Amino acid sequence: MQFKRIIAAIDVGDDLAEKVLKAARSLASRDGAALAAVSVWPPLASAPVGGGDGGASAAVASQAAIEQHRLGRQRCHDQLSAFAAKIAPDAETVILDGDAGDETTKYAEKSGADLIVTGSHQRGFWGSLIHGSASRDLVNDAPCAVFIVTRRCAEAI
Repeated sequence: MQFKRIIAAIDVGDDLAEKVLKAARSLASRDGAALAAVSVWPPLASAPVGGGDGGASAAVASQAAIEQHRLGRQRCHDQLSAFAAKIAPDAETVILDGDAGDETTKYAEKSGADLIVTGSHQRGFWGSLIHGSASRDLVNDAPCAVFIVTRRCAEAI
């Protein structure tokens, strides 16, 4: 199978991020495929605005939270761009907003990706129950093939 568009779904701060991007770059190089390094920024938790005795301050706090969220997203994009430039300089960098599994799946559909490369921490039942599992969501919902880089696999990359 030859791939035409590959997505490396990563969290720059994650210990598997480098290995995931290297694996995706290797597969893209092999096939002459386009590569996108994709990270997902979580949604801003909704805060109450108005009401009660602190209506005006709640609105100000909400605006401050929105600005912090925007700045955090920009830092994430800057980190992703710098990270990708070192490992896969030809990769497009994309920040998505929302749930990692859902948004990566939507982006794969929209962009016509035929492979998603991502990491898995293999947390087991309880860990996945508490922390969720974006890689499991991708395996179940992706419109294309999914290549999972595990910790053990990462040692060989």
